[in-house]
Amino acid sequence: MPHDQEAPSAGKRLVAFVFALLAACGNCAAACFQANPMVPPSNDIGVYTGETPEGLMAFGESPYGRTRAPYPPPPPAGITKQDQQRLPGEAGTVKLWYFEASPKDRSLRVCRVDVWLPRQHLGQGQGMFEQIARHSKGNALSRSLLDQDLTLAYSTSYSYDSKGRIEQIIQADLSKDLPVDTTAQHCNRYDDSDRVILWVNPEHTKKCPIGEPSLRDEWREFRYATVDGKEVQLRSRWHLPKSTARWREEWSPFQIDPTPDSVWGNAFVDSRRGVYEIFGSTYGKLDNNAANMVVDVFGRWNGSNYTFLKPPVRISLLENPDELYKYERRRMTRLDGHIRLYELFKANEHISRHRFYILEGYVLRHEQLDAKGKIKRIITVNDWRQPRPGPNPDFDDRLLKTSAPLLIAHQVYHRVYEIDANGRPTLVALSWNRSVRNPLKRTPLTMADLVFGTPDGQEKWKTREEFDKAFDTSEYALQIFPERPMDDDE
Repeated sequence: MPHDQEAPSAGKRLVAFVFALLAACGNCAAACFQANPMVPPSNDIGVYTGETPEGLMAFGESPYGRTRAPYPPPPPAGITKQDQQRLPGEAGTVKLWYFEASPKDRSLRVCRVDVWLPRQHLGQGQGMFEQIARHSKGNALSRSLLDQDLTLAYSTSYSYDSKGRIEQIIQADLSKDLPVDTTAQHCNRYDDSDRVILWVNPEHTKKCPIGEPSLRDEWREFRYATVDGKEVQLRSRWHLPKSTARWREEWSPFQIDPTPDSVWGNAFVDSRRGVYEIFGSTYGKLDNNAANMVVDVFGRWNGSNYTFLKPPVRISLLENPDELYKYERRRMTRLDGHIRLYELFKANEHISRHRFYILEGYVLRHEQLDAKGKIKRIITVNDWRQPRPGPNPDFDDRLLKTSAPLLIAHQVYHRVYEIDANGRPTLVALSWNRSVRNPLKRTPLTMADLVFGTPDGQEKWKTREEFDKAFDTSEYALQIFPERPMDDDE
C-alpha cells in the first residue's frame, strides 16, 4: 500500500460492509426471519459472534420504570459476511448474532440469535438433529459448525413494527426432540406517541396475544395522556399469574381521566377477591367529612385507603369510582407513619358510626356518631387529642375537660365523654389504676390493675368486658374490624 494512503478504520470497514449487504439484498428483513427456526438466515445477512453486544442483554424486556418504546441498540463492530466469519478452533458454545437492514433507515438491527452447543452435551433427539443438518446444507456457516460436532440448540428471533420498534421476541428450543418448542418471550404494543401500552410475557400461552392478553400470562398495561404539553400516566397495571387458575394485579398508579380533579390512586386485585385494597387514593369523595379529612405533619391530606369486607369486588370499580359505594368498606387515613384513623362504611352509606385512632395496634381514641354523622360519644386513652385535624373539624378538643379531683392519686387511662346536641361534652366514666400513682413513673395500660367507674371515683363496672359493653367500645376496635382482630399491616 502506498505510504500516503491510510488503511481503512474498523468503523469504515463496517460501513462499507453494511452498504455491500444492502446492495446484495434489497429486503434483508424478510431474509432474516424464518418460520422454521431450523432454517438458517439467508447468506446475505451479516453475522457477529462473541460476547453479548452492549444494550442487547435486556432488550425488549419488561418496561418497568420506562415509558418509551425500545429501539434496537447500534450493531457491534465485527459484523461480517457469514462465509467470512471466524469460528473458534475448538468445539464449544458458539453464539451467532444476525443483523438485518431496517426498512425504515437501512441501518443494521439484530434479528436473530442462534446458540450452537456440542452434541455430546445435549439430549437432542436424532430426528431433531437430522432436520437441522438437512436445512443447513445450503449455508456455509451452519455446515462448518456441524463439522465441529456442534448442533443448533436455541434460536431467538426479533421482529419489529413499521416504525422499527421491537414487537416480539420468540425463542425456539431445539435442544431436545421433535416437535420444536417455540415460546414467545416478550410482546410489545405502543401508542402513536411511541409509548409502551402493553408488554406481555406469555409463559403459559406461549404466543403474543392478538386481542386482550390472557389472565394466565404475565403482562403490564399502561395508559397515558398529554395535558398542557406534559405527559400524564393514567394507568400502570401489572398482571401476575400465581397458578393456572389464580392471579393478582397491581394498579399503581391509576387515574380515571387527565383532568386536574380526576380520581386517582393505587390498588391491589386478585382472582379470588377482586379489588381488595385501594390505597393512597382520592376515592370515596362522598365518604369525606370534616373530621376524617385529617392532615399529615406537613398540613396536607394525602388521601385514604380502602379494604373490602365482603368480596368479591368487581374490577370495574377501578374505572368507575361510584361503584365503591355499593360495597361495605373499611377506610384508613394516615396521620403520619404510625397513627391511623379507621372507619367502617356500610354498603350505600357515607356515614361511619365509629372512628378509631390507632397507634401501631393500640387504640388511642374512639369516636361514635349518630345517624346524621354528628359525634355523640368520645372515648380517649391517656387523654389523647387529635394533633392535626382538617381545616374544618367537627369537634374542638379544647372542650374536653379531664379533671377528676377524687382520683388525683391514681393514674387515669380511659375517659368517656357524652356529647350533647349542641356539641358540649360531659365526662361520664373513666378507668384508672387501682394502685397509687408513682409521680416519677407511668404505668402502661397493659400492666395496670384497672378499675372502671365514674368521675367521682366510684367503681361501677367489674370487668373490661362490662365497661366495653356499656359504651359500645372495644380494646381491639371490633366495631370496624368485625371479621378479625385488628391488623396493623393495612
